[in-house]
Amino acid sequence: MSSYRGNQAVLAQERRLAAIAAASAAAFRHSDYHQVRAEDVAERVRLPRGGEKDTGRSAVWLYNEVRSRRVLVALAAKHAFDEFTSGENTPEPVTSMLGAAESVAAALRRIARFHQVERFLLAQVRLGIGDISTSEKRPSAAQTPPVWLTGTYGSAAAAGWEGRVTAYAEYLAPRLDQAARAVAVPPENWAKTSAERLSELAFRAMSDDADAPADRQAEGLAAYWLARDLIPLTGEWADRLHAAERTAELVEKIGPNGRSRANALVVVFQVLLDSSPLLARAAEVGAELIPLLAGSPADAVTLCDVTSRRGLALLRLGDTAAARGCFEESRRIAEKLPDSADPSSLIARAEHNLAELLVDEGHAEQGRAILADVAGRRSAGVPTTGAGPAWRRHTLTRQALARATTRAGRVVEGVRLAEATLTDREDRLGQDNVNTASARVTLAEALLAAAHPAQARHHLSEAMRLRSLYLPGEGYWPQYDLVRLAEIELHAGFPAQAVRLLDDATVTTTWFADRVSPRLHEEAVLIRSLGLTASGEALTALSDLAELPQTRAVLRAQATARLTVGDPASAARVLDALDPGEPAPEQAETLLIRARAAAALGREQAAEEACQAILALAGDQIDATHPTVLGARLGLALQRVRSDRAAEVGDLLAPLLDRRALAHGKPALGDGHPLLAEAMALAARAGAPPARAPEDQLWENF
Repeated sequence: MSSYRGNQAVLAQERRLAAIAAASAAAFRHSDYHQVRAEDVAERVRLPRGGEKDTGRSAVWLYNEVRSRRVLVALAAKHAFDEFTSGENTPEPVTSMLGAAESVAAALRRIARFHQVERFLLAQVRLGIGDISTSEKRPSAAQTPPVWLTGTYGSAAAAGWEGRVTAYAEYLAPRLDQAARAVAVPPENWAKTSAERLSELAFRAMSDDADAPADRQAEGLAAYWLARDLIPLTGEWADRLHAAERTAELVEKIGPNGRSRANALVVVFQVLLDSSPLLARAAEVGAELIPLLAGSPADAVTLCDVTSRRGLALLRLGDTAAARGCFEESRRIAEKLPDSADPSSLIARAEHNLAELLVDEGHAEQGRAILADVAGRRSAGVPTTGAGPAWRRHTLTRQALARATTRAGRVVEGVRLAEATLTDREDRLGQDNVNTASARVTLAEALLAAAHPAQARHHLSEAMRLRSLYLPGEGYWPQYDLVRLAEIELHAGFPAQAVRLLDDATVTTTWFADRVSPRLHEEAVLIRSLGLTASGEALTALSDLAELPQTRAVLRAQATARLTVGDPASAARVLDALDPGEPAPEQAETLLIRARAAAALGREQAAEEACQAILALAGDQIDATHPTVLGARLGLALQRVRSDRAAEVGDLLAPLLDRRALAHGKPALGDGHPLLAEAMALAARAGAPPARAPEDQLWENF
């Protein structure tokens, strides 16, 4: 009720101020500032009274509404400008720094045109905005500044009281927001604040220097806005991108010269990939650049590099088919290079990238084999110390091999490889290095897959601290880290925290999906949906999942959500749509959900068979201590308890409860893991609680 009353009060105030603005504009359009009296404005006010239009208001009423002639002229300027720009649409979205600057300059040129058309009126506004009334000058007056409720005219009136003109802010705000979105996601109210500041600057510049060239004024103010507001929002990389784009534009204007334009676009491409979050634009610039380089044998090495790096951008965007084409083309180019260009290194890079693509497509075992071969070749000649190019290439392949091993379900070996890579980078680069942090992220992923979320959280948090110092916050890798952190919280048993992390994150915005990575955006929405399901909001999760491409992971998430809402039959039908030829780790996940659906339907035999199928995968295809395999053992143990076969529970739960260290130096389940807690509770329920060693008890109690 209070909200409704507040809205009604704002609307009523806006109607009054709009009527005063129209009356003030009419008065100051026809008379000099010092000749216009309050009575002249008040008698022009038209507001309904008692169901009929009034013939005017009193000067006392007007004073109570505006309290200052500064407010009158500020409202007059707003009314006149709103009339001048009525019916104009927001321009089309822009995708470059040049486009952003031109969009803002175009809006400012429109304001400059308004200053030319309403020159007399704005001269009166210029006189009045600095006027101070006699009552304000009296020390004894002690006037309390009036308070206007939030609204477009209310904001203009409040600014006018302070001696500022924000008449153009409402027009500028959506245009500034759109220009900023070419490179970043502005925070709430950023565009409004920026527009009010730019409105005041534009009014002062164009009023004080009415004879200046309008185009130059607009471009100068747009450049100031870039330096004052946009670049501090994004970071210095946006300034470098703007300079690179201007150079490329200048080269194109000078005349048709493919080599010069290629050289200029190479700089744009490098800035986009090395500094900015704009992967989609980098892929577009790379597509434009490749034909320009293809015609010159002297540019073959650059062409190979650009093609390879464009493939990496496409891979992170999720366009695996186009990425494969780029990687294969880079290999073909490398094979034709002379020995002086070190083609073997470039061929190995292409094979490395193709292997990572296979891992991302779900063929982790195949990608792992290729990466192991590439790592063996790249290890030749690597010095034992230092961080030269040979070692850099080798450590990147070792890192990719660790990821592939983890994705293939060999989680113990994945942790060992990731730890070795991290240790090597710490020795050569130090702990506080961005590339050391990248290796730490890979270790965190491996630890999470190996059921040690607490340790994974520790390593990922440390890596995020370092990477945030070097990389733009809206970029792919910082947002990737955030998604991984949410995944850790989800698997650690804190789904609500996972949802909170992703609720207001850049990765879940449409801007990120359009400009940075639709693939990572979809992954973030998927993890958030799993968090919602585990938090008891499965219906909301199903709604979000319906908007995503129906991949295997999304279908499994839908089945889990339907199980949660008590619809196991529907969950089973969703699982039936999955490809039976899934990779082993994914196949195990599908079978585990299928077992839970069958158990919920009372089909104990089908649930038993699904869990046994998971156990059959263990050893040969995935680790016997893989969390999904352990989850199947827990499911079988629950069945035994329900069927009064509690004597078999101990053997089924033994791998879950075993606290001995495996080959990676850790037990199968990390302390605090939900599976471990469930296994301990079930063992106690079955009458076979695990024995507690002295080191498992709190020593301070003794």
